[in-house]
Amino acid sequence: MVGIMKIVILKLIVVVTLFVTVNLKAQDISFVPENTFLYATPGTEIVFDIEVTNLTAMDQTVFIVRSINNLPVGWTSALCFDLCFSSEVDSIATTLDFGSTPLAAGETRIVQLHFITNNNIATGHVELQAGTFRSPEDRIALDFTATTDPAVSVNDGTVLNSYSLSQNYPNPFNPSTQINYKVGEPGLVQLKVYNVLGVEVATLINEQKIAGNYTIEFDASRFSSGVYFYSISVNNFSQTRKMILEK
Repeated sequence: MVGIMKIVILKLIVVVTLFVTVNLKAQDISFVPENTFLYATPGTEIVFDIEVTNLTAMDQTVFIVRSINNLPVGWTSALCFDLCFSSEVDSIATTLDFGSTPLAAGETRIVQLHFITNNNIATGHVELQAGTFRSPEDRIALDFTATTDPAVSVNDGTVLNSYSLSQNYPNPFNPSTQINYKVGEPGLVQLKVYNVLGVEVATLINEQKIAGNYTIEFDASRFSSGVYFYSISVNNFSQTRKMILEK
């Protein structure tokens, strides 16, 4: 992955420059993106910089979760926070496991979100959530859009009317967890749960839905501990994610 281990300076056409500070209820951190919408030529690596600042008088362990990863064919995305990680890693934290350390009082660090595009004209959408180990239930969520299509604007309906399946929260969980998903156009939504052998163990949704954002709770009281997969299918969109039940 060329250039992903360092700050990459790209000649980007910045369509929208947004400086927004969103604070947690507990005022633990701020999560400030330099941009949330960027355009570049096909095949370019598009990089978003986000400042994370510890607003407290104590050290804070910060986590970043890629909760939506809605990308065109051939595209990938990756996270960098002190170190950079493969596209398969959906969550990172300022811990030794990730080659990092907690943020000191008042410290600011840069998180990077990389879109590795293909030689095609398309648009990708990623949502990041940020929080601290001290109050993990209080999260900041930010949406990022990268495009290689010069005809797309930040208000274009093709960006807004997308489909996504978010990572369940909490994860690991016991005995229940919430799953968020987004439907871009009306259609038959099927959301199912499978065990590690690929056997269907539950159908959470099998009904027509209009466009919108939805949340459903999965109660796994009758299931044993282990790894499960949940998969959504609606119109021509499908996505699968992993979750862990720990009893």
